Amino acid sequence: MTYRRTKQRQGIIEAMERHGGHLTADQIYALVKAGFPRLSLGTVYRNLRVLIAQGAVRELAFGNAFSYFEVAKEAHYHFICRVCGGVEDAAVPVDQQFTALAQRTARGGFKVEDHRLDFVGVCSACQRAGRRKGKRAVKQ
Repeated sequence: MTYRRTKQRQGIIEAMERHGGHLTADQIYALVKAGFPRLSLGTVYRNLRVLIAQGAVRELAFGNAFSYFEVAKEAHYHFICRVCGGVEDAAVPVDQQFTALAQRTARGGFKVEDHRLDFVGVCSACQRAGRRKGKRAVKQ
């Protein structure tokens, strides 16, 4: 299926690029709403699905209540803060040997296309604030 490149989709991409990525749909909506006053959150979700199908946007689901979205670019890993939920790109070279190893060990004809590796821990802001999971502030 072919999709048109609409002004709203272009606005979503541009807002994500300006911000740097790792945005929720609500955050994208807030960024794009000023340029499109009649825009609804549902329209943002529909356009994100189209952009994902086109390969222009990548959805990142980390097992919490919401997904993050980023402009699709070269493969990379992520640092995820388990306290605040923040996500950052990890400047760690992508190791294609993981994909090759998985393909060699895959069973039942499974075809490995890619892999994802996330590093989970506590970001520097949460460390400075003394926050731990389930607690607002802890004295260290």
